[in-house]
Amino acid sequence: MPGNAKTRLRLPPEGAARLQAALVCDTVEKASALGPTSVAGTPADGLALLEPLLPEGVSLFAQRGADLGERMLDAASRLFGEGPEPVLILGTDAPTLPPAEILAASRALRTHDAAIVGSDDGGYVLLGLRALHAALFRDVRWSTETVYRETVEKALGAGLSLYEGRPHYDVDYPEDLDRLAGSFGAAPARPRTAGVIEELLRPPRA
Repeated sequence: MPGNAKTRLRLPPEGAARLQAALVCDTVEKASALGPTSVAGTPADGLALLEPLLPEGVSLFAQRGADLGERMLDAASRLFGEGPEPVLILGTDAPTLPPAEILAASRALRTHDAAIVGSDDGGYVLLGLRALHAALFRDVRWSTETVYRETVEKALGAGLSLYEGRPHYDVDYPEDLDRLAGSFGAAPARPRTAGVIEELLRPPRA
């Protein structure tokens, strides 16, 4: 939705909305190739814009909660209510997170209570749970450089066994766009995000 998507990137609203759509498509495509996938979208009245982006078999529901922690907790609660299988929470801001890293976190949940993959800015790009642990989502200073550390401390303080994957990076700020553009290379099967990034960073014609 123009004006509401990726505002910290300081892109024109239409360009930011196209980038967000590409990020959603690429993340969902990657996740659904690895296992059953659901998407928790926001705002609730914008779900009709998300639905056409999702492949068949991917469920869509609205995020609920006052902050990011409440919204993730609500989504995790819903998914654990549908079955006992572990839940992995992925954002759409890390399109280059390798599928192997997601699989490693998933497999780690066979022997660990939780799995986390941090981001370079102090947050995380993946959180996996073998059961619901609400404390991991509460009283965290979201959107700060301490999110990862606080979450790890909460997990260990609760006596949970924790797998920590290799840190990755996410796309939140203008400087992240160049890094993202350079990460795609010239592979024949390039994600949608690569094409959108190229268009957004292309110098205007004289």
